[in-house]
Amino acid sequence: MANLREKTEVSQKIPVRENDIKNIVEKLLASLSAKQKLVIASRFGIGNGASQTLESIGKNFNITRERVRQIEADAINLLKKREKDNSFSDLAGCVKEIIKEKGGICSGGDLIKEVFSLYFGKNQTAAEEARMIEIVFSVSGLKRTKANREMIESWTAPDFDKKYFNEVVSELENVFDKSKTVLNQEEILKKMHYSEFAKNHPEMKPEHILNFLGISKKFGKNVFDDWGKARWPLVRPRGVREKATLVLMKQRKPLHFREIGRLIEEYGLSQKKVHSQTVHNELIRDSRFVLVGRGTYALRKWGYEEGTVKDVIVALLKSAGGFLLRENIYSAVLKKRKVKRATIAVNLADKKYFEKAERGYKLK
Repeated sequence: MANLREKTEVSQKIPVRENDIKNIVEKLLASLSAKQKLVIASRFGIGNGASQTLESIGKNFNITRERVRQIEADAINLLKKREKDNSFSDLAGCVKEIIKEKGGICSGGDLIKEVFSLYFGKNQTAAEEARMIEIVFSVSGLKRTKANREMIESWTAPDFDKKYFNEVVSELENVFDKSKTVLNQEEILKKMHYSEFAKNHPEMKPEHILNFLGISKKFGKNVFDDWGKARWPLVRPRGVREKATLVLMKQRKPLHFREIGRLIEEYGLSQKKVHSQTVHNELIRDSRFVLVGRGTYALRKWGYEEGTVKDVIVALLKSAGGFLLRENIYSAVLKKRKVKRATIAVNLADKKYFEKAERGYKLK
């Protein structure tokens, strides 16, 4: 199968255009009757800035909502016959290519953003333009899928494979269940690439995986762009402890509780003022954190242990059979405590506990 870590580039296939979406849509709608134009404009929020329901449009025209639905469907079908017109065919082709690269499904926001970037060469889109391009999506054969308990509102291609989507989502759940922690995009792609699932699905691409992560409501992304299960505390942290865990994981080193509080604010993990004493009070009561120096905390899973430097040395010597070389003691202690070498030397000088031996120390 193709290397999943090699990102596909739709932009290599589609030339950038400078056409105006307003002109394209106006030409596209020119073949419709007055009533059809009004229904389409109302349904997509063109001109008045808000999409209207079938019922509200029906009241305006004094017709049933089912009749409005029929007028809309007839108008879209008529417009589809004009898809081969030069003013529209290239844009429709761009839309189809983008959604194909994403696995047959894409959120409205992402699809609008990519179409305007790749086809029109624009990085910013006005609200009116966004509503107009949705007419293009419908005429191109895409179907709007409403949000439900499993996924966000999206656009799908006619050949969208829901079974394949669900299988990829299920495999992503397995990846997170085995990892038991948040992962960045590269880590996710790597794990998916080497999975048994990938061997049985050579059609799977990195773009599919990353896109499905965003479409499914089962997953979420934190402020550091790390992904995990939507309800995980490290994805949606609420309390100080979870936010402190995220900060330490990001920094990858022990930090003073004042620094942790400052970074919680700096990273936007809290909209309120974070009091450093609150951070200290929360972390000292949580077994996931270890006090490794004066006010300095580390994550226990990093290998840090509680107790004084002397306690750590005693534990190291016991586990080693009673003797360790001096440099090995220094190296092991520094992995468990954020202290100076001089502090270790002072503790080793305590003759009540340690006895100097050739190039090392042993317990008394």
